[in-house]
Amino acid sequence: MKRKTYEAIDYRDEIAHVAARLIFDEGIRDLAFAKRKAAKQLGLPPRTMLPSNEAVEAALAEFVAEYGEIENLPERLTAMRREAAHTLAWLPWPAYLVGAVAQGTAGPLSEIEIDLFAESGKEVEIFLLNEHRHFRVHTPKASAARRPETELILEDTPYPVRLRVWPAVDERRRKKTERGLTLAMLEQLLQEA
Repeated sequence: MKRKTYEAIDYRDEIAHVAARLIFDEGIRDLAFAKRKAAKQLGLPPRTMLPSNEAVEAALAEFVAEYGEIENLPERLTAMRREAAHTLAWLPWPAYLVGAVAQGTAGPLSEIEIDLFAESGKEVEIFLLNEHRHFRVHTPKASAARRPETELILEDTPYPVRLRVWPAVDERRRKKTERGLTLAMLEQLLQEA
């Protein structure tokens, strides 16, 4: 008796595109969560092989290129980058623009994400209080790997600004390509736009 063989169906590309849409539409920041949510929306079992982060980022770039013009995203992205440049210039610590605004894939619900390297999160909180800024504090789970010490969300800006505070020594540990956009790099992008 001959056994039937079934081709394994690879859903990774479809999951990547649905995850990209979720990131864009819902402002999801966690790629792993977006991939799991996409697989669930597609009705796939929990053990389905998920795409790489790079595949999701590529799908997101395609999505923005295809639908970005419809929603006036280029103007919004430029405005968000200007706000990010203003924030980077104002902060007294080494800071870098990261995330969707840096990559040019910001959707309608995206935040401006800035990685900031300071001695402690409390030092940054005190600075913000002295500057009379309105913010809220979010402390990531302690068990999570590669998470910032604290996150401070500025609430008195035209676009949400999330300051992710990392220990100062982490800046030296990161490769330059992993740090994000400096103020000078961001100003160059704004001049070219």
